[in-house]
Amino acid sequence: MAGLESKVALITGAGGMKGIGRATALKLAAQGADIALTDVQRSPEDLPPGEVRRQWHGIESVAEEVQALGRRCLRVWCDLSDSEQIQAMMRQVAEHCGHIDILVNNARAIIGRDKVPITELREDVWQHFLAINTTAVFLCTKFVGQVMVRQGQGGRIINIASDAAKRGSAMGAAYSASKFAVLGLTQASALDLAPYGITVNAVCPGPVNTDRLSYWERTQAEAQGIPLEEFRAKIVAEAGQRTPLGRIAEPEDIAGLVAFLASDEARFITGQAYNVNGGSLFH
Repeated sequence: MAGLESKVALITGAGGMKGIGRATALKLAAQGADIALTDVQRSPEDLPPGEVRRQWHGIESVAEEVQALGRRCLRVWCDLSDSEQIQAMMRQVAEHCGHIDILVNNARAIIGRDKVPITELREDVWQHFLAINTTAVFLCTKFVGQVMVRQGQGGRIINIASDAAKRGSAMGAAYSASKFAVLGLTQASALDLAPYGITVNAVCPGPVNTDRLSYWERTQAEAQGIPLEEFRAKIVAEAGQRTPLGRIAEPEDIAGLVAFLASDEARFITGQAYNVNGGSLFH
């Protein structure tokens, strides 16, 4: 795909070893973009066992891979629940890279503590999901949108939503509400930014084999007396059996669509929300 040479792409939530953020960074870098990565620094207990075992260093490790592809890469640790940190991160990226052409809002709250009925959902958990999954997307879009408008060269904003943004599920109120909001934000900001040649779209994955930590999965594995990775593999296999194409998505499946939406080929597409789910939801 054309149009990514010399572009700068900012990707949030980009530190996971098997994450959508890492896959997207490598895909865009391979197509010529320079990359800015951001993520929150997590404590070891909030990391997947595989990352601990491999001594994975989040965005530092991803940056090494991007640089091995011959592209420049800036790393900025940032807590997206803190608006001041978001503003500081945006200033640093814009000043260091000179311009921002692509924003991928990929970060999400760690799931698991939200997997309870609505009558048992704690307000602090609800607020945390809205802060990371919705408010941070709004703030990143706002501040990058300002940069792109000043640049006068258009731009691409791509929000990673979810199939949970199109249908609710039991014990999923906080996650679904936060992701439904992302689709409304996508459509509204697409209209606001269209006069400046800035497109805004959303990608809505179903289950993805990212290996990111889930508090619920960890609790279930402990209750069954099996390793977390064994429980996770079972969940992945069962979800794959329910998917028409026979497996759940890999991060690279999502990154491919992000790369298309970031390219010149997608210049006339805006305000849309695309499913990537192997046929498990049509909407």
